[in-house]
This record gives sequence, C-alpha cells and structure tokens, in this order.
Amino acid sequence: MNKDFASVEFDDKRKSDIEPSKEKIALVEISPYQVKLSLAWYVPGAFEVFDQYVEPLLLHEDIERDGFIKPTQVACCKDIIKMYRRLCDSLNITKSIAYATCDLRAAKNHYGFLDEMELSSGFKFRLLSEEDEIGAIHTGIVNSLDISKGIILCVEEEQTRIVGYVRRVVLGSQVIPFGYETLSKLFMEGQTGNFEEVCKTIKEFFKKQIKNLDWLGDLELTDVQFIGIGDIFDSIGKISRKGKKYPLDIPHNYPMSKSDFVNVYNAITSLNLDKEARIKGVSQKSAGSIASGFAMVSALIDFFNIPEFTISLTGVETGILFNHCVPITNEKPLQDLLGYSLETNQEFYQEGQTNGAHVFDLAMLLFKQLRVMHRLPRMYIKPLKIACYMYNSGSRLRFCSTKKDALNVILHSQLYGASHKDIVIGAFIASTQYSEEFSLSEWVKYKDIVDDEDLQAVKKLAVLVRVATCFDRAGQKSITDIVCDVLGDSVIMKTITETDIEFELRLANQAGADFKRVFGKTLELL
Repeated sequence: MNKDFASVEFDDKRKSDIEPSKEKIALVEISPYQVKLSLAWYVPGAFEVFDQYVEPLLLHEDIERDGFIKPTQVACCKDIIKMYRRLCDSLNITKSIAYATCDLRAAKNHYGFLDEMELSSGFKFRLLSEEDEIGAIHTGIVNSLDISKGIILCVEEEQTRIVGYVRRVVLGSQVIPFGYETLSKLFMEGQTGNFEEVCKTIKEFFKKQIKNLDWLGDLELTDVQFIGIGDIFDSIGKISRKGKKYPLDIPHNYPMSKSDFVNVYNAITSLNLDKEARIKGVSQKSAGSIASGFAMVSALIDFFNIPEFTISLTGVETGILFNHCVPITNEKPLQDLLGYSLETNQEFYQEGQTNGAHVFDLAMLLFKQLRVMHRLPRMYIKPLKIACYMYNSGSRLRFCSTKKDALNVILHSQLYGASHKDIVIGAFIASTQYSEEFSLSEWVKYKDIVDDEDLQAVKKLAVLVRVATCFDRAGQKSITDIVCDVLGDSVIMKTITETDIEFELRLANQAGADFKRVFGKTLELL
C-alpha cells in the first residue's frame, strides 16, 4: 500500500471562486508641506488602503519667499518621489494616480516643477483645482459617513474650507485664506508661556474672516450635522480619546460634544510649551501650529453654535479613490454604506467566506418573525448586519477560538456607515454566539458607549446569528426561506430548501439550549 498521502486538486472554477483577482493601486499626493503615498488593494467596485507613507516638504517656504520653488526643494521632492516609485515597483503596484493639491498653484513655476517630477518617476501628475478638491472631499464624506445633510469643516495649513451639502449636491462652499500654519506665523512669533491669550486673539481674528455664507440659507441648521476633517480635527480626536480613556481605537466617525472639545482646548492652551515643541503621540506638527488650529476650531464652533460634531478621517484622497475604484460614486453616493464596507472587508480580508449577505438575510427573517419575542427596535439591525458579515472574522487569526477572536477583529475594523456603538454591539453579538463565551468584564470596558439595554439585545441577537450561521454553514445558500411559528412554550422553524440540509439542522439544533435560556422557549427545527 502506498504510504504517501494523496492530494486532490480542486477544479479551476472552484479555485477561482475563492481567489478573486486583486490589484494594487498607488495614490501619490504632493502638497507644499508633504508628499504622501497611499497604497490600496483594488478590485472593480471596491478598494482598501493597506499602507501609507508621509514625507515632509518645505516647498511652502520657497513659495512664501518669492513664489518660486528652488532647486534644492525640487531635488528633495524628486528624491522622495523616486523612492516611492521604487517601492511601488517592488510591491508590484499595477496602477497609480498622482496629483498635486491646488495650493501648489501659488508657485509660479508649478508646471515646470511637476514636469520634473513626472520625468524622474514616471508618475503622471494632475494639478487639482479648488473645485476638484471640494468635490473629492464631498465624495469621501458622503460615501463613508451616514450623514445626508452636513457642513464639512476642514482646517488646513494655509486655508480653511467650509462645505455645505445635502446628499449628492454641494450647496455651497467658502475658502478662508488662513490656516493653522499661517495664523501660527502671524501670532505665535516670540510666544512664551502658555497659549491661552494668543489663542484668544487668533480666535477673534478668525471669526471675522468667516463670511460669504449666503448658501447657508438653503440649509436648516437644526437638521445639519457638522463634520471635521484634516490633521487638526484628527489631533483633537486623539487627545479627547486619551483624556477620556475611550475604549475604542477607531478615529473615524468619532463623536464629540462641545464640552468634550472645550476640555481638549483648555488642556492644550494651558500648556507651557515652546511653540516649536511637539506634542508626543498627537501630531508631528509644532505645538504652536496645533494650538492655532484648535483656536480656529473653537471660533467655528462659536460661530455656528455647534453642540456636537463628528470627526472623519476621509479627505481628498478618499474621494479620488472612490471615484476611480467605485465608478458609481461619480454619479451618486452609495446607497448602503455599511453594506459596501462589509462586502469590501469580506473581499479583502475574509477570502473563502462569501456568505455574509445570505447569513444576514436569514437572520433578518428570524428578527422579523420573532419580534414578538425579542421586542428589539430597528436600531439594532446595523449591529446585526455587522455580526452576520463578520461572524467568522476571527478565523483570520486562528480557527480554534474564532468567535472570541472575532471580538478583537471587529473592534479594530473601520466600517463606513456604522457608529462606534453599532460596531461594539456587533462585535459582541458575533463573539458570543455561545452564551458561555460572553465576558462581562470585557463588556464593562465599553460602558461609556453601550448600556444595559444593549446587553440584553446582544444576548438575544447572538442566538439568532448562531442559528443563521448554522443554517448556511456550508456557504451554499441551501436554505432559501424560514417560516417561524410561536406556539406556547415552543418555536417551530420550518426551513424551505431543495437540497439535503441534515448537517445544517444538526448544527442549529445545538443552539437549542441557548435559545431556551434567552427566550424561555424550546426550539424545534423542521
């Protein structure tokens, strides 16, 4: 007898089903202050950024001096671009998008500068206009945040943008020709001690620059949500999360109240730092620049009387990637942000598991038909969807504790269209499909995000997700419908199928004890 193990090759069709063709795309951005390289996985209709590099530049100093970028800075930028190109070649990057931000137009020799960058690297650079950048910012926001009516606040180095939109339409915008670097240079020179007094001066000066907002009349400000993007808002979020010991390490879609911001603002302006010092763990920008930016945000909050706002990590580069990789966003925003995000996550990180949508469909059948038992509102549908799509995400780490590891995977996932509360609840639903795996000590870490009502929802929905995943354990979508009858002390689930589902029913029956414990009724499967 042959003692060697025999192996059987699957047919090519099956292999291609679980190994989708992926490409890598590079996004290169040149601004007067830095050169950024973003690397993303790409398939038609989806992308996922997997790495990013930022190198500082001093082009702005040359431009401010006499309007010309000097040969030393041209050479410096060229070296960085060539370094990025070598990295792209070594990583087998198949496509690239290169652009320069609109503030580079202030350089009198910007066309010659970009020509040299192209000749040295092979990247084809486009010089963006103000309209291009506002359009890209809008695209990035409406396809990553579930906010249909908003005002975007973007505090940058040399300018500040205010953009108002309703879903797919930009209603208006204003560009204020002052940023945190320009105001730092104007007001921080010779500054000693804390920043409190000089920030008051910056705040009052900046308030006077906010004008030409006639388009605000088209927005009912009571219904508008404010969104902060850019380095300054990112720094505000970092300091706030550290100060509050916020348990979730997700900077995107981070909610802040006015009182949260005031605490951060007071903490920074009271520091006794040299204006050129760096605030460790917050930003590479100088303390003076950060304080100036915070004063500008304070002015915006006072001007608009903002009670709360959301911090987003998306910007121009996100909008450009959406337009290139997800062509439909050139015409209209995505309809289901969370669904897109979960499908993308499944595409790039959960190869082999493509049944998340079907598991969610099955779970929704149970959710609707058993409403009389669980009595949960629709606000829990998003967490349910997250749990269904990512129920097996822990297998990325190891198969023997998939459910437990799913908690960490989901809690560290950036999901568009979902609040932090949705993500936390979804993570616990996915990780506690077996009641004995629930950890109360882990749950209380998130007490500032979730409450006791959410805990009861997690226990109920975890059982429904477990049954739904068992019903499609082979990933073949064999069960097409479920009919539930609640009869006294029992619940009868009749499955509609045209194939043998003995394995699925056997697994689902094992959830009977947890079903009885949570709902107080016996589960019967047909």
